[in-house]
Amino acid sequence: MVEATRPGASEAAVYTAGTAAALSYGTVVAGMHLWSGSEYAASGPPAWSYRPQEARIIQDGDVLMAEVFCNFGMRTSQHQVTIAVGEVHEDIEHAAHIANEAYRAGLDALRPGAAFGDIAEAMLAPVEAAGGWVRGPQVHALNPCVGLARIPANSLRVEGVEQYPDLPETPTMPRDLVLAKGMTFAFEPSCGFERHLVTVGGTVLVGDDGAEELNPHTAQLLRAGG
Repeated sequence: MVEATRPGASEAAVYTAGTAAALSYGTVVAGMHLWSGSEYAASGPPAWSYRPQEARIIQDGDVLMAEVFCNFGMRTSQHQVTIAVGEVHEDIEHAAHIANEAYRAGLDALRPGAAFGDIAEAMLAPVEAAGGWVRGPQVHALNPCVGLARIPANSLRVEGVEQYPDLPETPTMPRDLVLAKGMTFAFEPSCGFERHLVTVGGTVLVGDDGAEELNPHTAQLLRAGG
């Protein structure tokens, strides 16, 4: 996907490259969330997958963000692919740094015997300290299936959001879940400043003594063509 992302390429070409790579390894991509642009937009399946419109053409200064779901043997993993195209806004660079800090904080906290609520708070702390906002949970469980990090009230802070009803805080559920070896979590720390957002991360296991990263590559802002 990184190699396919460049000015003049379509979002569909990047989607195709990621899907083909997964299939070549015998995994199945059930679909992916993907969008691109120089500013934040709602995350989800690309608009051209459900509307009669052309796939967007990527431009210099864009950020392409994708949430990739790979399935194999009745198991799933999630990876946050965020790709900078050329020179991007300084807020993107700053947000990427803070999101990576949140990812690292989660790695340090994830270990057998830890409480899920403590992981959630550790991954929120760098963003809150920097005055940023988050677009969703910083971490959620894959196995067990129930586990969702706290989302602060009215977290989305972009121009125009004031016309919508206030959103209450979503508490961590379940906060007191005790982590055990073999549990798997989707780390997806986000950080936004104004209308610029970055989400990084991937699937992380609870190992014998701490975290085991399955894809550390996506824990950072990637560079198109790199």
